[in-house]
Amino acid sequence: MSAAYALQIALNASVVSALYGLLAVSYVLVHGITRRVNLAFGALSVWSGYLLINLALYFMLWNPGLILLPLLGAAGYALISTTLVGLVSERLVVRPLVRSGALAMLVATLGLSIALEELMRLQNSSAESWLMPLYSEPIVLDAVNGVSTRPVQIFVCVAALLLAAAISYAIEKLPFGRRWRAVSQDLAMAELCGVDVGRTLSITFAVASCSAACAGALSALYYGQASFSSGLLIGLKTLFVAVIGGLDSVGGAFIAALLLGAFETFWSGYFSEEWRDAITLAGLTALMIFFPSGIFVGAKRREDLR
Repeated sequence: MSAAYALQIALNASVVSALYGLLAVSYVLVHGITRRVNLAFGALSVWSGYLLINLALYFMLWNPGLILLPLLGAAGYALISTTLVGLVSERLVVRPLVRSGALAMLVATLGLSIALEELMRLQNSSAESWLMPLYSEPIVLDAVNGVSTRPVQIFVCVAALLLAAAISYAIEKLPFGRRWRAVSQDLAMAELCGVDVGRTLSITFAVASCSAACAGALSALYYGQASFSSGLLIGLKTLFVAVIGGLDSVGGAFIAALLLGAFETFWSGYFSEEWRDAITLAGLTALMIFFPSGIFVGAKRREDLR
């Protein structure tokens, strides 16, 4: 259990953290203007993963010897298709319930998540999809202690960080961000001031769905696997993360996701992996009890929430 072993685990944790971070950002974006929890983002990410793997394999079969172009084509289709699914679900499920109780939205999006998982199961004959390892040649960082990384690992981390940074920049600097902040602070007053709340909600849901789709596509590329049964668990974990990081803070949610990914990976590296999910969810529950408004929420904002 050397320092080199810990460094290798930290490198592996970076990918898990980045993927959790993108999903947590999806929850924060939608909750910020609806004040409602959407449980469908985990299923949307898995939907994107299935599309990426199935289409990439199909394109590679018809274009032997090509790897990058089929992957790019499959990734583009997966992101666009999943974003459109998210927009349709926003118009049919989310928007009619925005002014309803929180429980109605929770139950409706849970049903949407289960419906998407069942569609994936039926479309794939109750089977998981697998992709061969791609761009996985090791890049040795420490030959003596065997510390290494892989091109796909670097790509996943950089892509996730760039997307999260772009979303944060959009919220802080672009007109969409000003409208999002206005609606999140006071929806009724934003409407009185001329903000198109419906359009802002649609754009927000498109960005959130695209973020979830990117998380699913990057996960499928890195792990080479997509499973219809994993959407709900992934969604619940990232929901916990978003709450702990502060449901109004994109940066806070991403930092909380980094911590969750590091904890899970280090637990798997040093202890029994079969206990990982149970311990993780128990720990997240405890944090929610002691920090119901989020760890990374400022003191003034925490007092307002109370």
